[in-house]
Amino acid sequence: MRIIISSLFILLFVQCTSDKFSEKDYSSEATLKSERELFYDRSVNQTINQSFQMQLTDSTENKFQSAFWAMELTQYRSDFTDSVIKYIWNDLELRSNSFQRAYLEVIYTLFQNEFNAEVLRFAQLTDDPKLFAMCINYLRNTDLVLLGMTESFRKRVVQSSNLSADKAGHPIIQMLEYKLADSKETIPPLVDLLKFNFGSDKTIVFSFQRKNRDYPGISVIRKPDGKFLRDNGKELFHITHLARAVTNLPGYITNGNTPQGIFSIHSIGFSKNVFIGPTPNLQMVLPYEVGPVFYFHNEVSDTIWEKDYYTIILPDSWKNYFPIYEAYYAGKAGRNEIIAHGTTIDPDFYSGRPYYPFTPSLGCITTKEIWSPETGKILESDQIKFMNAFHKAGSAKGFLILVEIDNNTEPVNIDEIKPYIIQAEKE
Repeated sequence: MRIIISSLFILLFVQCTSDKFSEKDYSSEATLKSERELFYDRSVNQTINQSFQMQLTDSTENKFQSAFWAMELTQYRSDFTDSVIKYIWNDLELRSNSFQRAYLEVIYTLFQNEFNAEVLRFAQLTDDPKLFAMCINYLRNTDLVLLGMTESFRKRVVQSSNLSADKAGHPIIQMLEYKLADSKETIPPLVDLLKFNFGSDKTIVFSFQRKNRDYPGISVIRKPDGKFLRDNGKELFHITHLARAVTNLPGYITNGNTPQGIFSIHSIGFSKNVFIGPTPNLQMVLPYEVGPVFYFHNEVSDTIWEKDYYTIILPDSWKNYFPIYEAYYAGKAGRNEIIAHGTTIDPDFYSGRPYYPFTPSLGCITTKEIWSPETGKILESDQIKFMNAFHKAGSAKGFLILVEIDNNTEPVNIDEIKPYIIQAEKE
């Protein structure tokens, strides 16, 4: 009997301590050297060059838009593509809204400081809040001095006949005006956020990022009991996360960086997207992407969104800190499908960038995954480490809270965050 009890105890211990996900169970054909070479060749010679050889008409706009995206993903430019991109300015006003957005996106991604005059002119013509905000953000990143123009741009947002009163109150414009104001408000105490009670049954992921998303951040996990997850009960568990989009647009604009603020977590999922890959991911939603009932895990009964619902789950010292509301306004503006996932994208596209070998996304928060070019199997997966840690935390529902901590130009280090976590656990 003693032997049987001991065997059962050992089996139970193994089941409780073993990982839910194993690297050996995942592979991706897309990561093979031959497949990556084929993908790049098709992207350049078919998706980009063949499309750009077509005449731009209403019926070929989608081909050009696919080419724009392929250029962003692979960071591809040539004399030929440069000439086509430049030519498109001639009749951009006549193109569809979706085409204009895709075009401004590739301009923002790959042609910074090259079309200042053209972007400024288009900003003065468009009546679309998203396109207008893309233009202004482009100009803020160029050599064009906006110091004397910021107030006129603010008035343009509010008073212009192109942007009607209802569009001037658009969530994208609200975020844009805040950014143009260049507020110097100080981030509230991190300890207040780290110790705040978001619910006794919630797993909370805190992701700390730089304002410059070229530099990866780190994420830690707080268990439902209020204690932070540790490796073997000793060192704080943390994982490096990149919250940068390939576009590097602001988080309140479609395909921009991961917004700052609160995401609702609901489950562990799997994607069929070839760029995300087969490893498990964290399924999250933004305000307005779903109703309040789902977002707040059935703890509210209202079906119509109000900003107060978002405010109430923040500690008092954070309630009036506008940047933490970016996720709220991003959701209100229509952003969706932002999750935390791995990657099968070839990191060599981004060689030499501060975030290499991480690969940027279209707004999701991503981990580093390295795959064998010979077998397609995982060599290193921070995503699996992250998802195993999340699973061990004990609850599949909760919140991911992304916070920009400062302007430093280096990856976030756990030693920067550890003192606040230790203090939060004591209080």
